[in-house]
Amino acid sequence: MKDLARWAFWVPFRKALDANRPEQIARLYPLWRAQYAAGGAQKALMKRELELCFGRSDDALVRDAYRIAFRVHLEELLLGKLDPDSVGLYMRFEGRKNLDAALDRGKGAVLALPHAGNVMMMIALLSLSGYRYTQYAARGLAPKDVALANPEVFGHSSLRAQVRAAREANEDQLPASYLTLDTPVRELFRRLGRNETVGIAFDGRIGNKFVPFDYLGRTALLNPGPFRMAASTGAVLVPIFNRCPADGPNVCEVHEPIVGKDWRELAARFLDVTQGWLRQNPAHYAVWLAHARERAAVDDHPFFVDYAPDDRHRKWL
Repeated sequence: MKDLARWAFWVPFRKALDANRPEQIARLYPLWRAQYAAGGAQKALMKRELELCFGRSDDALVRDAYRIAFRVHLEELLLGKLDPDSVGLYMRFEGRKNLDAALDRGKGAVLALPHAGNVMMMIALLSLSGYRYTQYAARGLAPKDVALANPEVFGHSSLRAQVRAAREANEDQLPASYLTLDTPVRELFRRLGRNETVGIAFDGRIGNKFVPFDYLGRTALLNPGPFRMAASTGAVLVPIFNRCPADGPNVCEVHEPIVGKDWRELAARFLDVTQGWLRQNPAHYAVWLAHARERAAVDDHPFFVDYAPDDRHRKWL
């Protein structure tokens, strides 16, 4: 039944939406309360993670996390329907001059971002605003062997496959590119060499190497890829965040570029900016924190080592 509901949401329901009528989708935003009511164990998990990372675990923060997550999912339905005029109805820039200044150097920009707020709408805004944008991320369903080994968090069915195909078809209608771990990293270097923008979620769980960092007061295993790439190519590292206010369009916050040749120094400066933003907007990160903890046993690099289920993660320490 859950798979059928997902299919109905992402396929037939999407067809009824008009990207030029933001009031149409805004009427549905209050339905987040139903998702919050059905949150069950996930709400307790969020509270635990919020307490560990931010020293806060109040119900208001968790409710706001569900509000943000529900709105994000609704607005993702519009991805294949947006154009340069309508995208501004759902997200606006703040600090766009920082991205332009980064590209003025002519060596490309690595946009490092956390899994917070409406990342897909950010991709729509950037690509529909004329930036040549590539997102490096996982796509498709989890491999079958991983799904079989972790049935409590993954699953395969024809409906899930149809939903994933529909979502990625919508994403592919944007003038953006998507590369996965299967793509040689030199292709990302080529795109930066053409002074393009490459987006990477530094807290994602894909990658071939992970490094321990002091992050939100805990030891986190993070992918050093965006920092190494910026340092080795001379590209500018640009912190970018996506805020989802209670009213009005989402905000794509572009912060001041970070330049340097030492990837560890770049990482330290970037994480300092990022942690400051997350501490001001903790509800935006709550769903990702819960998501990562739910999947702690999937691989050898859990997000935070304090909930590692075994010793596999020690290879990265």
